[in-house]
Amino acid sequence: MREKVFLYFLLGITGFFTALALLMLSPFLKPILWAIIFALVLYPVHMKLSRKMGNTYSALLLTIMVLLLVVIPFSLVLTLAIRQSIDLFQLAVNLTQNSSYLDFLNRLLHHPVIERFLEEDEIKKRLLAYVESEEFRNILIGGLRDMAQRGLNLLASLLPAVGAFLFKTFVFLITLFFILRDGSRFVEFAERFLPMHEEDIEKVSLTIYKTVLATVYGSIGVGIVQSLLGFVGYKLVGMDYAVLLAMATFISSFVPPFGASLIWFPVALYTLGTKGFYSGLFMFLYGMLVISTIDNFVRPLIMKMGIQIPYIVLFFSIVGGLLTFGFVGIFLGPIIFTTLFTLALIYEKRILKK
Repeated sequence: MREKVFLYFLLGITGFFTALALLMLSPFLKPILWAIIFALVLYPVHMKLSRKMGNTYSALLLTIMVLLLVVIPFSLVLTLAIRQSIDLFQLAVNLTQNSSYLDFLNRLLHHPVIERFLEEDEIKKRLLAYVESEEFRNILIGGLRDMAQRGLNLLASLLPAVGAFLFKTFVFLITLFFILRDGSRFVEFAERFLPMHEEDIEKVSLTIYKTVLATVYGSIGVGIVQSLLGFVGYKLVGMDYAVLLAMATFISSFVPPFGASLIWFPVALYTLGTKGFYSGLFMFLYGMLVISTIDNFVRPLIMKMGIQIPYIVLFFSIVGGLLTFGFVGIFLGPIIFTTLFTLALIYEKRILKK
């Protein structure tokens, strides 16, 4: 009886302090998760370098490389994208105030390609009448007013946001260094307390590792390539906000099934209406045959190399993770689902088949 009381007390007090520890770590959760993801991706390289220069120097070198090749370039691109977003918003306000958007919409609706889909004059008249109506103008002004309010709120919180970004970047880098240097010790320590067979622990660990790699190569890698290809295409058709559009293409690439087409398709329509038929046709073909082709063929192939789950489950895991956890959910979603499937197989093997 006394041993049971001691066991329950020990478990209870351990759970209590674990909850407190997680509560204190919650402000740093995302940079820690990013550090774990980067450490998993860099682990093979770290193993090779550590044999030549030692564990500590290898971890330090890789951390500096991540700072120079990932953090600083990303910060510069993000800054440029924010600047272009402000310029684009000012342009949208000017177009609304002087009704220049009417000229663009009129040209678009009277374009030969669009007219083929709008053969009836009555449909075109109704569309034009609605576009020129006060109701449509009020909708535009209301949307811009809402965007302006959000923009002001963003600017007001810009200084704290920059400070938080710098602090989280520091947490990410220092966590990455220590995970690379001492990660194997952390894993060995945690494994001692898991009431599972050693081979089952290895199976779960391998599943998580493969999922991270497959998500990095199948999502991050493809997203970067699509954004770079998009940047080239947007520049070729003369878009002024190519950096902002390329970043939007990168973000939209994580939203199946439409992916990058959420950006390049409206850009193609805009190009068709403002820069002529051939420029618009080029953007349509470039988007379909170059930008989206990589997503349709390369991503499923790479993802299936590490994640043996149906595409529909993969879809919900990525989108659900993105909506629930933010950008880091792109990794957490597939990890949660694949780990769940692995644990289900272990349960079937250890419990049901006994």
